[in-house]
Amino acid sequence: MSNNLTLTGFFWVIFSVLSALAASTGFFLPYWIQGQIYNTTVYLGVFRRCNFLEKQANGLSVLVRACGRYASFQDIPSEAWKASTVMIGIGCGFLLVVAFTAIFSCCCKDILTRTSARVGGALQVVAGFLLAIGFGIYPSGWGSVEFKQACGKEANFYRLGHCKLSWAFFLFVVGTGSAFICAVLSTRAGKQKKPIYSRTSIERSDSFIM
Repeated sequence: MSNNLTLTGFFWVIFSVLSALAASTGFFLPYWIQGQIYNTTVYLGVFRRCNFLEKQANGLSVLVRACGRYASFQDIPSEAWKASTVMIGIGCGFLLVVAFTAIFSCCCKDILTRTSARVGGALQVVAGFLLAIGFGIYPSGWGSVEFKQACGKEANFYRLGHCKLSWAFFLFVVGTGSAFICAVLSTRAGKQKKPIYSRTSIERSDSFIM
């Protein structure tokens, strides 16, 4: 184990990994919004969905019982969701980079110092803000046609209609909040290096005193 980590540093490593996993898993899974179409439970995420209507060549819409991402970035039904996808994706990327670095710092010497830990904490703050902004923008897309199909005509910007928030949404929120906690812990994660004095320099210092 690395001797460059303080006790707080070990907690920082653990929380960094958990934060990255929670935010990334919540982002990837489609279980953000739970609604219903034709008595079938449907789920909508930022860029993925489960059980959705697909328009056929004859103009009729058929319910597809499957989970997956949208066919392309342009197929995401809302500009707000597109912006959320980009921001949250970048934020999760930052958290994962810091988490992997933190893990390696437990096994390899000199990867983590007080300065590098604070740099990691700064990245976690940036990631946290990106995730929070993406989270704040996401409800702006609740007025899209696809969302109203699942949540009713009364659904609109920041109005869920008859839908409800599902567990992946809350997992993502926990990961986002944890990123800021990690940033605070990072300020005390690394030990301050003690200055190294060579024997020659000590002898020279003694002769100067004499």
